[in-house]
Amino acid sequence: MLAHTGPDVLVAYERSGGFAGIHQKITVNMSGTALVNDEKVALGAEEMRGLKDALSRVVTTASSSEGCQVADHFAYTLTYRGHRATRCWLPSDWRDAVDRLEALTGGRR
Repeated sequence: MLAHTGPDVLVAYERSGGFAGIHQKITVNMSGTALVNDEKVALGAEEMRGLKDALSRVVTTASSSEGCQVADHFAYTLTYRGHRATRCWLPSDWRDAVDRLEALTGGRR
């Protein structure tokens, strides 16, 4: 099974919370294999290029509790390049990367 952390991991992402109590976990390793809610998914070369490009624009690396006071909020955790940050409002510089990661879930949400 693909580990959620380690030297081969490109990015790890989690989204949890909301009214339905969603817990989504996605880990992508450097070779393009993703573990999406414990299911293996292979990324194509174009998907990997797009994800790496989106991740290169992530500059928000600190956690914040802003927005966590709202009932049924989501918590977003992004681990990338040695930084792990959790936010309740999705930073704009995370949006493209998160959209690409969540697209990997297809209908598996």
